[in-house]
Amino acid sequence: MEHNPPSASPRFTITCQACGARVPAEPWAWRHACGGTLQLDVAVDAAQIRACRDNAARRLARFAPVLPLRHPPATTIGDTPLSFEEVDGIRVAFKLEYLNPGGSFKDRGAYVTVSRCAELGFDSIVVDSSGNAGVATAFMGRRLGLTVDVFLPASTPDGKKRLLRLLGATLHEVAGDRMTVHAAALDAVHGGAAYAGHWWQPYFAHGVKTMAYEVVEELGHIDMVFAPVGAGTVILGLHRGFAELHAAGLVATMPQLVAAQAAGFSPVCVELGIPSMQEQRSHLADAIAITDPPRKREMAAVVRLTGGFGVVVSDPDITAALRWLADRGYIVEPTSAVPVAALFKAMADSRVSPGSTVLIPLTGTGMKVLDELDEVVGASLHTPPMPPER
Repeated sequence: MEHNPPSASPRFTITCQACGARVPAEPWAWRHACGGTLQLDVAVDAAQIRACRDNAARRLARFAPVLPLRHPPATTIGDTPLSFEEVDGIRVAFKLEYLNPGGSFKDRGAYVTVSRCAELGFDSIVVDSSGNAGVATAFMGRRLGLTVDVFLPASTPDGKKRLLRLLGATLHEVAGDRMTVHAAALDAVHGGAAYAGHWWQPYFAHGVKTMAYEVVEELGHIDMVFAPVGAGTVILGLHRGFAELHAAGLVATMPQLVAAQAAGFSPVCVELGIPSMQEQRSHLADAIAITDPPRKREMAAVVRLTGGFGVVVSDPDITAALRWLADRGYIVEPTSAVPVAALFKAMADSRVSPGSTVLIPLTGTGMKVLDELDEVVGASLHTPPMPPER
C-alpha cells in the first residue's frame, strides 16, 4: 500500500491515569500493570497545527504533525462534511461521520491504532466491538495487511456482520451483553496479537481528535457539543482535539461538552448525579449499551471541566429524534440519534441558549442496520416531522 513520505513523529508521552506512572511507548501497552487506564499526550503547538492545514497529504494523513505515528499512511478517512440545521433559534452543525468509508467515526480511531500496531510489527489484532469498531479495525487491517479477530455480541445487526466478513475479519459471536464480549476478547488475546480494543488503548482518541480539528478549520467557534457516550471515544477524543487547539491559542474558549447517554446505560451521567432510568432501559442504542466503561470518571471529569452536563434519553426520545433526522435526509443508526434526542431534551429544559452553535457528530450510518431502521421509523416516514417541544 502507498505511504506518505516518512515524517518525524511528534513527541508524546503515555501516563497511567490511576497511579501516575510513565509508560514507555514500546512495547505495545493498552493498560498499566496496576490496572489503570493510559493517557497519551502529544506535544502540540500552533506551528504543528498550521502545518496540518498546509500538508499536501489529504484526509487524516495531513494531521501527521499532531499524531503519535512515525509513518501515517495514505487514507480515505476523514474530512467529513458539516451540515447545518436551524432548530428554534439554535444553529446545529452536524458532522457527518457516517460518511467515512467504514460508515462511522471509529474509522478515525482505528486509523491511528492499527497504523501504530503495524509500526510495532504486529500482524494480528484482536478487538471487541458492538460492530462499528470492528468494521473500522477490519478496514484498516485489510489496508495494512494485518489479520483482525472481532469479538461481538451475537445480537449485532446482520448488516454489520456481513460487512465484517466482507472485509476479511474473523468473527467470534458471544452470547451476552457488551461487558461479556469484552471479557471474552481479553481471554482470547495471545502473545503474537495486539489487543486493540478502543475502551482501553490510548491511541484511539488521537484519531478521533481530528474531528475537532476539522470542525474548527471550517466553523471556528462552537458553544456546545452533544456527544453520544458509551466507552467514551467520541467525547474524550473531541475533548483532546479542542484542548490541543485551545492550548495552542487557536480557539478562544473550550465548548461545553454534553454527555448524551441511553436509559439503563448511563454510568457517566450517574457520576454527574443524574438517575440512570433503569426502568426504561434502552434497546435501541446498542452501540453505547455499556454499563461500566473503564474511562467513566475521565469522561465525567471532562464534562465538568468544560462546564457541561449529562442527559439521559429513553427509546421513545431516540425514536422521535431518529424520525426527525430521517425526515431531513440523515440516514443514521439509532445510536446517532441519542445526542439529537439529548439536545431536544436540553432545549425543553432551557439549558441551551438561543443563538448558540451546537456541534453534533452523527457517528454511524443507518445503511448497516436497514432492517432495524425500518422497524423503528419506517412506518412513520411519510408523515410530517415532529418538532421538539419547548
